[in-house]
Amino acid sequence: MEGAQARLFQELCKEARIHRQRIEEARRCLQKSPESVPCMDQMIYRFSKLQDTMGRKLFRALLDAVGEWESTMTMIDTLNKLDKYGILDLALWQKLRDIRNEIAHNYEDEAEATRKILSDIEASLPLVDEVLERVENFARMKGVV
Repeated sequence: MEGAQARLFQELCKEARIHRQRIEEARRCLQKSPESVPCMDQMIYRFSKLQDTMGRKLFRALLDAVGEWESTMTMIDTLNKLDKYGILDLALWQKLRDIRNEIAHNYEDEAEATRKILSDIEASLPLVDEVLERVENFARMKGVV
């Protein structure tokens, strides 16, 4: 394995963990101030960034670092390979994508939609944490980190 690929993977893991930490900070802020728009925005923004970082960058970097990435692979090919290795479940990942898409289309429209999105984000955090943990464990098992 090439060092540059492993370094990129490690940088993306760090980026994902920072987004996750900021989500947790926003969640705690909302517990204290449930109507705080900056806290809502932070939680929603960081969830979107985390989901994008994982889906568009981290998964590809992981497969590349372990020699499993091919330039012809589509996103669904990448997800299928991760599913094959037990890193994620396609149906559950799609639920995270659905939340991300809901954010992109609805979240500023009305207060009820925003509350639903925040609730969906909070409910999805254990899954996000599990996928991140599996990504990192797989990388350790393959000698990436």
